[in-house]
This record gives sequence, C-alpha cells and structure tokens, in this order.
Amino acid sequence: MEKPIIATTLSGLFLKQEPWDKAHILWYEKAAKRLNDKSVKEWAGRPDYFKGVDEIMQRLYPNLSEKERTFKAREMFFDSVLEYIKEHPKVKNEQIIKYFKSLKKDYHLALITTNTKSALERILSITNLENLFDIIEKSKPEEKDDKRIVFNRFIKRYGKPILYIGGSRKDSFDYCKEQNIPCIFANLDNSEKINEVKTIHNLTELKKEIYKL
Repeated sequence: MEKPIIATTLSGLFLKQEPWDKAHILWYEKAAKRLNDKSVKEWAGRPDYFKGVDEIMQRLYPNLSEKERTFKAREMFFDSVLEYIKEHPKVKNEQIIKYFKSLKKDYHLALITTNTKSALERILSITNLENLFDIIEKSKPEEKDDKRIVFNRFIKRYGKPILYIGGSRKDSFDYCKEQNIPCIFANLDNSEKINEVKTIHNLTELKKEIYKL
C-alpha cells in the first residue's frame, strides 16, 4: 500500500522564519548600496515592502524584461536568505527535524515551497536536509512568489496530501481550505495568529495532531 503524503513548508517549521523575514532587509540594503541611494532602505521597514521590489529592479536592470527582472530579484532574495542561515546556524529546529525523520517509515514527506531549485538545493545543503523529503515541489525561476501555483502543480502530480503543515503564509491555508486539505499552522515562532486554522506552538502539540491521522 502506498504511503500517504504529509506536505510541509520549510520556513517556520524545519527552519525558523527568521532568515526569510530578515532577507528582505538585506536585499534592500544591498540594492541601496548598488544604487547609491539610502532612501531605498526605507522600503525594508514598510509592511508592504514587497511592492518596492519591481520599482527597484527597474532601476537596477532597466534593460531586462519583466521575467528576467523577476528571476534576478528572486535570486538576490535567496542569496540573502542563504547568507543569513550561514551566519545563524541555530535557525534549524533540530527536534522537529528529528521527529519528522521518524515519520518517514509511515508517510511520504513532501515539501511545497516557493524557493527556486537553485536556492533550495543550497539551503538544503547547508542545513543538511537533502535527504529529509521524499517529494519536493518548488517554484520555477521565472515565476512570481505564488504558493498557489506550486500547490496546483503538486496536486496534479501527486494528488492531495492527507495534511499540510505550514508556516506564517496565510495564502497557503486559504488554498488548503478551498481544496479541502486538512492543514495546521506551525506557529513555533509565535507569529501573528491566523484565524480559523488549527494551530500548534510546539513539538508536543504537533505530535498530538499527527497521532490523530
């Protein structure tokens, strides 16, 4: 009998959300330096910081197409994520990783992520997580940071997982609710509450939910 699939995120579960949260600050700092314009860094402190990306990329690369700028912007972002992880190795949630390794005898572990192939390979390598996942669905380099696109591709290939465990991205849970996929918010970093989503705050609570499957 084929093992059921538990799908997960990477950030906020196996790795703290911190590298991704801090990466946009590093991204704007580097862009400000390259443009010799300190005002660029002001975007980093705004709640809608992502809206500044297209504007800054047009200034940095005026001769590239929109698709090429998207690719370049995401590569720059993931470089910042990697830089942060290398400088802060304790972002790994070691006990969570150990627990999920123990689940592999009964479940296929799937990673659904908007990280690109090149970025993900480097992240998994420096965190020694290359062999954790049985299935990986990731973003294509030319795609925007859109979890729905990745989810749709995953379901077409593998069907619906029996459970999705996500981090602080609300769009993931909105998608799961629309598709009737059971989901859990792994709020290990005490992020802002996401309403109407089952939430766990530690490994003990997570184990209780997995046991119910």
